[in-house]
Amino acid sequence: MTVHSIEPAEVAEVVERYVAEQLADTRQYDNRSPLDQSGVWSLHRIAADIYALGFAACERTAAVRARGERERETPRESGSPS
Repeated sequence: MTVHSIEPAEVAEVVERYVAEQLADTRQYDNRSPLDQSGVWSLHRIAADIYALGFAACERTAAVRARGERERETPRESGSPS
């Protein structure tokens, strides 16, 4: 079974606003093609994928920062006996 991620509500709202604008343009202009349900689903899918990539990149950045912080907190060896 394949698990698909879903974009956050804010991203879904941006996609839906875009779809609404495209549908309005389709009604206004003769040279526009309407988005079908498959096209809208694909937009949500790509939005979810892009969001997931950004989230993963932020997690990696946070890990690098945390590792650096831990290394700075480690006492330095002075070379002299305790």
